Amino acid sequence: MWAAPRSDTNNDFDTPSTDAPNGSDEKEPLRRRLPKTRPQELMHQDVDKAGQRVWLNTLLSKYAVVAVAILLIIVFAVLNSSTFLTGANLQLILGGNSVALILALAGLLPLLAGEFDLSIGYTLELSAVVTAVLANDGVPLPLTLLIVLVMGAVIGLVNSFFITILGVSSFISTLGMGTVVSAISLELTHGEILIKNIPPALINFAQGTVGGVPLILIPAIVLFILFYIIGEHTTYGRRLLAVGLSPRASQLAGVRIGRSVGSTFVIAGVLAALAGWLELGRVGSASAGIGPNFLLPAITAGFLGATTIKTGRFNVLGTGVAVALVAVGIDGLQLNGAAYWVQPLFDGGVLLLAVGTAQLLARRAK
Repeated sequence: MWAAPRSDTNNDFDTPSTDAPNGSDEKEPLRRRLPKTRPQELMHQDVDKAGQRVWLNTLLSKYAVVAVAILLIIVFAVLNSSTFLTGANLQLILGGNSVALILALAGLLPLLAGEFDLSIGYTLELSAVVTAVLANDGVPLPLTLLIVLVMGAVIGLVNSFFITILGVSSFISTLGMGTVVSAISLELTHGEILIKNIPPALINFAQGTVGGVPLILIPAIVLFILFYIIGEHTTYGRRLLAVGLSPRASQLAGVRIGRSVGSTFVIAGVLAALAGWLELGRVGSASAGIGPNFLLPAITAGFLGATTIKTGRFNVLGTGVAVALVAVGIDGLQLNGAAYWVQPLFDGGVLLLAVGTAQLLARRAK
């Protein structure tokens, strides 16, 4: 039979004394002499500090590009106080980069679907050339717009066929298409700059202002808002994003990948053609060879936009911020007497930085 445990104090273990030190007769519980800060309070403090660090890191990663753009505005406003923030210069920035914003949106859709469209700059080039040739032959301006938009859609359809049907890499396919389109531009211009009989109505629209706001900015802003709604609040936009993130999972979920991806190239071709039509009116001339000058900033804006607002993925708001940053940076450098080669250097450097940062953010997201 088990014996009950003995409760006498004559055992081999020493019980802690609760007597006050120095032989005091006052009894004080041991817990009253412990530090006032409890383990739970220390844990809560650590959690709060960690939460603050996470919040700060998130804020910096999401809005770093916005902060850089604001910083550039402040710096150039101080360095060029008499010119940078003038109405004329702001009109130049807004009007001069409206076409760049439209072309950046054209390149953004394929990027959302995980593809590239390197033909958009050359489509812009051909659109301007074709419009100039048609106008010189007496074709009405609205009809020239319709013709070049259809032409852009056809270029997009050809890209879509090679990429979604034949399985050719979008990088190779669109680069080859861009080269073909550029060759057509060379044939139509014979290597000359087309300046005759550019429609005055197109020039007045592309170069005109209302209340200090460039008219050419209006279609750019309308398209920007439309693309934001499509990209963030429609099934089509979410489908493109899903395809870009995981084509296999999207296919298993019943998404028609070929149709979704192919549509982005058609829309990109149409937008690039519209951009070329507007660019003809903005500069009043057309020539072969201008495509690459527009392509790199458009692709740069897409990748730089993936590092801001919605980090780790391509998004419309980020692309708009990126276009603004590049526009402000180049304008400020030009006002300070930068050499002609600074713009391509700036575009290329920003592209490398944007691609590297986007890659790091994508890895962190995983």
